[in-house]
Order: sequence, then structure tokens, then C-alpha cells
Amino acid sequence: MNLLFVTGCNTGFFNTLLICLQSFSLRTSGQRLFVCDYGMTKPQAEFLREIGILIERPPSIDPSLDVFNCKAALIRYLNHAGHAIDRYDAIVWVDADLTFMDVGLGNFQGVAAEMKRAGAEVAVCSEPSGKSVGQMIAGLSKPPAKYPFAGVAQDAAIDLARPYVSTGLFWVNSASFLTRWNHLTLAVEPHTLFEQNMFNVVLHRSLAPFLLMDCETWQAQGSSLDRVRLRATGTGGLGAVIANKNIKTLHATSPLFGHVQAVRGCLTVDQYELNGIFKLILKDDVRSHQLELLASFVYAHARMLTKIGVCRPAACPCEGFQFVITGPADVVSSYLNVGTA
Repeated sequence: MNLLFVTGCNTGFFNTLLICLQSFSLRTSGQRLFVCDYGMTKPQAEFLREIGILIERPPSIDPSLDVFNCKAALIRYLNHAGHAIDRYDAIVWVDADLTFMDVGLGNFQGVAAEMKRAGAEVAVCSEPSGKSVGQMIAGLSKPPAKYPFAGVAQDAAIDLARPYVSTGLFWVNSASFLTRWNHLTLAVEPHTLFEQNMFNVVLHRSLAPFLLMDCETWQAQGSSLDRVRLRATGTGGLGAVIANKNIKTLHATSPLFGHVQAVRGCLTVDQYELNGIFKLILKDDVRSHQLELLASFVYAHARMLTKIGVCRPAACPCEGFQFVITGPADVVSSYLNVGTA
């Protein structure tokens, strides 16, 4: 089973991305998580290029294009990098603020195999609250009739009772699906969750079969993060559970305050320091685990990160690592809307 894992990142999301990369490498040995350039600094992009996982911004994509349209332009990034979808059983999209827990390559391959058996183009998680498309439209804007999503959904004649899905993690094996998503997102007026809304329109307009995954199991987020318990796994790492349910990834996103923080800070690891914006889950033990993952990544790549200019020599070296918050991030903590693209 041949999968391609891919995410995207801009300048302010880079430190968060490193947590994702470290957790991914621990769980999926031998795999690479490719990173689309949504507007990183030259040193950040150079580092990812050096370790062989950067997908360059296509020349056809305007540098001023916002990160949400860049996400919906996934097909253009893949084509530019020579990753034709028909070479893979599935493309697996991963938001860069996911932390991989007790999950392995076999879990992702199992979903792709089920897609093949079902003749499905997409496997995707339900929206955490389990709302339908119509309920999301009603909840996101008053009156719904003036919300762009409502107009596009009406024009597409989709069934508003169908489930609204999250694009934080999904499998896709259709270039046509991604192309339609890109075109529809570019055509709509930007609004709350617009690229995810257009994904839902494309998904439900076709009426093609798709797999609907449990969001809490695959990308626990929002209020689910309050109920997460970390536990040791048989392989010596840490897993996450909610009640008796194994949680495969933790997603640092929430519609409410109190679950996720975006701060400016300084992570010192031995003789090196990493500054900038850090998007972290607030629950103490989970946050500590994320910082340990980040410190491990920085330590493993410290010389290259410092040579390129992502890290710098620490003003106050320490044994192990320490993290200090230096101020609030003057940004919102929604997906990729951190820093300047």
C-alpha cells in the first residue's frame, strides 16, 4: 500500500510543524511527511529542502494567496512536485498542528484499503460536534441566507442533512476531486471556514461513496482535549486515550478558549534556542509532551537548523531543555492563520 503524506506550513506555523514532524517520524518509520510552502522564510524552506520534504510553491500560485486557498490548491502543489496521484493508493493530508500518538502506518494503510473496497474517493472525519451541513450553515451565520456557504450549497443542490466533515485529516485518491475543490474555493468569497466548506460542497455534490471516520478517534480536538489521558504504550512511547478509546492524533484546534494557546516564546535545547510562535495544547501533560517532541527534533537537527539560521546559539544554555513564554502571539490560533504568509 503506497501512501503519500503531506501537510502545509507558513512562517508562523513552523515551530508547530516541527512537533508534527517529530511525532510522525516516531510513529511511521521510513515514511516522509512532505510540507507545502505556504509562505515560509527562506531559512525555514531551506531546512525542509535539505531534509528532502519540501514541496515548493508552484509559480502559478500568487505569493499573496492566503493560506486557506493554498491548502485547497493541494493538487497544484502535488503536480508541481511531480507527485501524480495515480502513483499512490491515497494521498493523506495532515494539518500541521496534529500530534501523532499511538498510531502506525498500518492504520493509515487500512483506511486506504477500505476506500478501495468501497470504491470511495475520499475518507474524512466527521465534524467534531456531528453537525450536518445545514446545521453548520445555520450556526455560522445569521441570517444563513447571507452566508456565502449557504448560497454555494443551494446552487449545488446538495442535501443539507448530509454530515459536515473536517479537513484536518483526510485521505483522497482522486485528482478530479482535488481540482474541483481548488476551483470552487478560488471562486467563492472568503468567509469562516471557506476552504473546508467548499470541500463539503464538492464531497456532497458528487454523491460518490466516501468513508466517514470518527473525528475524536482520529484527530481529537476542542473539548475532547480536556478528556485526554496520556498512557505508556507497549513500545515505550506515549499514547492518548479518552475513556477506553485509543486516540490516534491530537489536533491543536478548538472553537473555544481554554484548549489551545498560541504564544511567542523561546525554547532552549542544550546550546541552541528556537524563537517565534508556538501553538500548543493547554492541558499540562499534553503540552509537556509536545514540548518534549519539539526539543527532541531541535536537538537532532540543531547544527543544520543553526547553520541555516532557524535556530541560534542560546543566550543561556541549559541541560536538557526549557521553554519560556515571552509574550502573547498577536494572531488567532485557527489553522495556519498564524504569522504572516
